[in-house]
Amino acid sequence: IEADYLGFVGSRRKIASLREKLLEQGVTTAELDAVKAPAGLDLGAITPEEIALSILAEITRRRRDGQRGA
Repeated sequence: IEADYLGFVGSRRKIASLREKLLEQGVTTAELDAVKAPAGLDLGAITPEEIALSILAEITRRRRDGQRGA
């Protein structure tokens, strides 16, 4: 999959479990490492709205990297 950002919304425990299953099914470590998990900036988000904001903030930061002067 070609994308500028791949993220997984879920707990670290859920991500670890899913990663294990995907590796067993033939997904490569490199493919899994390309997914930001958990998705978003670590803002301490709890509610769905806060989680969405943290993901949008991370996407915005990646999009703007290198566009502003040092």
